[in-house]
Order: sequence, then C-alpha cells, then structure tokens
Amino acid sequence: MEAERSPLAKFQVAYFGRVDHYLGWHDGYTADSDCLDALTSLERQQAEADLMDRLRKGTADPRAVLGLGHLRSEEALPLLHRCLRQSGFAIYALEAIAKINPAGLYQSDLAALLAPTTDAYVLINLLVGLQHYYTLGQLIPLVVHRIFALVAHPSDYLVRYHALHALRRLYQLRPSEQEQSIDRAVNVHDKVFKLITQKKAPGAYRKAQHLLQAEIAAISAY
Repeated sequence: MEAERSPLAKFQVAYFGRVDHYLGWHDGYTADSDCLDALTSLERQQAEADLMDRLRKGTADPRAVLGLGHLRSEEALPLLHRCLRQSGFAIYALEAIAKINPAGLYQSDLAALLAPTTDAYVLINLLVGLQHYYTLGQLIPLVVHRIFALVAHPSDYLVRYHALHALRRLYQLRPSEQEQSIDRAVNVHDKVFKLITQKKAPGAYRKAQHLLQAEIAAISAY
C-alpha cells in the first residue's frame, strides 16, 4: 500500500498521521524529510501551505515545524516565532528558523521571552535550542545578557542549569563535568554549578554569575 500512495499522500501520513506523542516528548520528534524531497515544486508549495495551515489551527505537532524548516519556508517565519512561546514547540521552532535563515530570528522578541516571568518549560526549551542551533556571533548582546540573567533565576534550578550550560557552549568554554551530567553528585567540583543548585539563594546565584564572567574573561584574554 505504501508504494501505491502518491507523494502528497505519503507527506500527509508522515506529517499528520498518527504518532506516539509520549515518545516524541521523551526522545524528540522526528520528521521524514525524504518524502518532502520527493515532491514536485507545486506539491512542495501545497505541502508548505498545509503545514502552516495546521499550525495556525493548532492541529499539528512539532513535525510540522520541522517540515517547514526543511522546506526553508521564509513565509512561515512569523508563525514559527509564535511557536517559540510553546514549550513543546520552542526547540523545534529555533531549529527551523536556523535552517531557514538564522538572521531571520526576531531577537528582540526572543529577548523579551527570556525573562524570569516566562513559563519555566518554555525557558528551558529556548535555552536548549539556542545552544544547539545558534552561535554566539549570531546572537545580539541583549539576548546573551538575558541568558546571563537566567543563571540567577529566582525559583527554578533547571532554568539556571540550562542558562549556565547554554553560555558555556556559546562561549566555547572548557569542558566540565557540568557539561556531561545534570546529576549534582557528578558535579561536586564545579563551583558555579554548586552555587546555582542552592535553594532560594540569590546571593549564591549572583556569585555564580561573577564566576562565569571570570571564566569568559579568562579565555578572552588569550
């Protein structure tokens, strides 16, 4: 039956067919880019329109975001930026925007999202996406400043952890135990990490920021 399906029908199944959302949440969603590559130019336009329409209606999952990224859909950029506000979509939206045009990232809007008042799951997804799909040179100073501020997030340890991890990757700091594990027991020698694990300790978080700035200054001196 699969061989008898038209390319557009295969696309519909791949992007809108049944999927195990638990596995998507746990292991990450994947999308079949081969079926998009098999489409004609007109079919690709139809597929792009279908993906955007489903996202607008809220009837699509992150596979649609990945599909628009693979199609390099400039038209989808405003819609993809809306997805940055959704925890289940934010990482995939950053990946898609980076594939379409990294310079097309609405960085002022992104900076506004990188605030302590934003939902913690959204913040975590944004921080993970930024460290994986963007370089330091692609980000404006305001975005980097906001990530620094999140190292001192007042209530969520995981936000502080991912902000620290993002900055170390963006600045290409020396590998540390913190890079390899989120387990506190594994990170006993990481001074910055130990500071951010403390509960309700804003003074410790500010000290962590200062130590991190010292790490960055040290590598910048070379």
